[in-house]
Amino acid sequence: MFQNDRLKYLKEKANNLPSQPGVYIMRDENNRIIYVGKAKVLKNRVTSYFTRLESHTPKTMALVDKIYDFDVMKTNSELEALLLECNLIKENMPKYNILLKDD
Repeated sequence: MFQNDRLKYLKEKANNLPSQPGVYIMRDENNRIIYVGKAKVLKNRVTSYFTRLESHTPKTMALVDKIYDFDVMKTNSELEALLLECNLIKENMPKYNILLKDD
């Protein structure tokens, strides 16, 4: 499970994200991309991973438990975020993105 310092760091980083569309890239302790997602509002979506942990499904909790850090890429629209997400998933084939890996 989470170490308190890591969870605190991730929550604080997420709380400082912009309220605009974009893509978030979750990384493990070896800096490997393990999940790519899109958001209408980056701050809200990414913050949701690190709050109310007890309400997560087992699948989401398994992902969250592996997150060591994350990056974001802001976009100008939701459509742009969707296209970027698809391209990043196909390019990186993250472990926790089960859809969109194949053409």
